[in-house]
Amino acid sequence: MRKIRIATFVLAAILATSAMTQAQDMKDMKGMKGMGDMHGMSMTSKAKMTTIQGEVVDLACYLTKGEHGKSHEECAKMCINSGLPVGILSKDGRVYLAITANHKSANSLLVPYAAKEVKVTGTVDKRGGMDIVAVDRVEPLASK
Repeated sequence: MRKIRIATFVLAAILATSAMTQAQDMKDMKGMKGMGDMHGMSMTSKAKMTTIQGEVVDLACYLTKGEHGKSHEECAKMCINSGLPVGILSKDGRVYLAITANHKSANSLLVPYAAKEVKVTGTVDKRGGMDIVAVDRVEPLASK
């Protein structure tokens, strides 16, 4: 009987914590003006169509260890294929989180170009200090 009470208490604590977290998430989302929803609405009103040239990087290795370039190509493909976030390291050193124009993951679109130089056209925005590109088109740049 004691074990049942303990299990019930633990389950109740987990459910209460989950409900509080979900309520806070909903409250936070209400304050996010201009982001649209994750179903294709536009980003902020100042977002604009832009073309960026740079290297396709897996953000996990780049941001934690600075890994990128040809020597990191196979690892980048593995990381991007596994679902880790992908980005563009531009020629001027800026890093853009890449999503698709309909606010989905850009991984399948960009994995063929992992560690390669590309020209990406899409809507660029900045939120919370992070640069974002909603990729509309990607083209490989000629190898040197």
